[in-house]
Amino acid sequence: MMLKKIIIVFSLFVSAEASYAQQSNGYMDGFFLDYVITKDGDTIYGAVKEELFKAYILKISNDGTGSYTRYEADNLKGYRYNGYVTINKEPKDGIYTGLKAKKDSLDSAQNDYIVKNNDTIYGDVHEPLLGSRYIIPKQGKKIKFKGEVGLVYKRGQYIYEYRDKPKVETLDSKEDWLLLLYKGKGLKLYGYATGHQGTCYFIEKDKEMHLLRMDEDWLDLLNKLFADKPDVLKCFKSGFLSFENIYLAVRYYDEHSN
Repeated sequence: MMLKKIIIVFSLFVSAEASYAQQSNGYMDGFFLDYVITKDGDTIYGAVKEELFKAYILKISNDGTGSYTRYEADNLKGYRYNGYVTINKEPKDGIYTGLKAKKDSLDSAQNDYIVKNNDTIYGDVHEPLLGSRYIIPKQGKKIKFKGEVGLVYKRGQYIYEYRDKPKVETLDSKEDWLLLLYKGKGLKLYGYATGHQGTCYFIEKDKEMHLLRMDEDWLDLLNKLFADKPDVLKCFKSGFLSFENIYLAVRYYDEHSN
């Protein structure tokens, strides 16, 4: 079984920055931050990065240097990444088991649902490997649904919207289900996974969809999209944040816009 790891990057500035983040309710220099919670109950704030085999790295320093302290995910009480809070069950024999994820602020609804033509149907949503997605309402028969622009559904803590979008690669579709990561006053952030490009992002701003891929000039695109808030990119240029932390940049921009 492949174990998940949480890696914390420390430097001479760790104590000051971590303290500042805690005193600011999870914010540092205006940035909303991710965190891990150790088995001792200590909350350490920073920027979590998802890597191969579901490893996570929490960077506290913004000077690009420091040593690494590794945490097995099974020994953590929880962590937050891209707005999702993952919490372990109570420990058994000193090991936390059974990861549970919840969205921290995107949607307060507890049940699954689909939204079509402004009508919301609550029930249990299923995503079979073969065949159409469907929902079983609390009272009623199974209802199948396929991709249709404007359709929204929630399963567990994940919200998906079927959207028009730029093609990520040659054989990609111009329409697909996108994972909603953040919904602000004037913009949205979506996650999208492909077979060849891995995870990429779409930012909808001023009713236009913009594709951000790791192998392209995504930082230049962020510069253009957030030209009226240049401070949003200072932590990317310093190396504190990276492609995996675009969620934090979008949230910063939205929270500091009028």
